Amino acid sequence: MKYIILALAAMASPVVMSMQMAGFGATYYQDDSSIPNYDTSKNLSPDVIIGGNIFVMEFSNIADIAKATGVTVNQGDQASWLCLKSKDVDYWFISDNEMGQGDLTSIALARAGQQKGCSAYSGDLSVSIKGIPLLNASLENLSSIFSNKPAGNVSQYCSNTNYGGFTQMNCIKYYIENKNVGGLVISQITAG
Repeated sequence: MKYIILALAAMASPVVMSMQMAGFGATYYQDDSSIPNYDTSKNLSPDVIIGGNIFVMEFSNIADIAKATGVTVNQGDQASWLCLKSKDVDYWFISDNEMGQGDLTSIALARAGQQKGCSAYSGDLSVSIKGIPLLNASLENLSSIFSNKPAGNVSQYCSNTNYGGFTQMNCIKYYIENKNVGGLVISQITAG
C-alpha cells in the first residue's frame, strides 16, 4: 500500500526526483574560469515559445513548462530541469536551486542525440534571440555579430542591463565543434 501511495504522489506531482542532467545538458554544471568571457551590448534575452505559450526567464516556472508539455520536472542537487526533444534539437530548461526557486534561469540547446531523460515533444517549440545566431552558427557568423572572435572550443558573451536598482545579466555560452556551434547555454541572473 505504501508503494502505491508513493507512485500516485509521483504521478500527480510535476516534480519528481532524478539524477543530474546527462549529455550536453551536463555542461550546465561546468564552471571553468578559463573560458573566455566577453562583454557585449547586444540584447541576449531569449524568446521562448512552447506550444501556444510564451515563457520568460526568471518569471516563468519550469513546473509550468512541464505542465504545458506533459512531462515531469527532474530534481537534482544543483538544479531542477526538464529536457524536450523537438525535431532535431534537444532543449534543457533549467532552474538553479540557489536563487531560481523553480523559475527558468538557463536553457541549453544541442543537436539531438540519444539523450536519456529527454522527452519527445511534437508541438511548436522555439528558442531565439533577435539578431543572434544560435545552433549551427559558424565562427564567421559569430565574428560578424560580436566584436570579439570566439577563442577555443568554448566562448561566452554577456550583457548587463540596469533596471532601477537591479542588474540583469544575460549570457550565452557557445560550444564550438568543427568551426560551428554544436551546443549553447543561455543564462540569466538578476541581482540587486
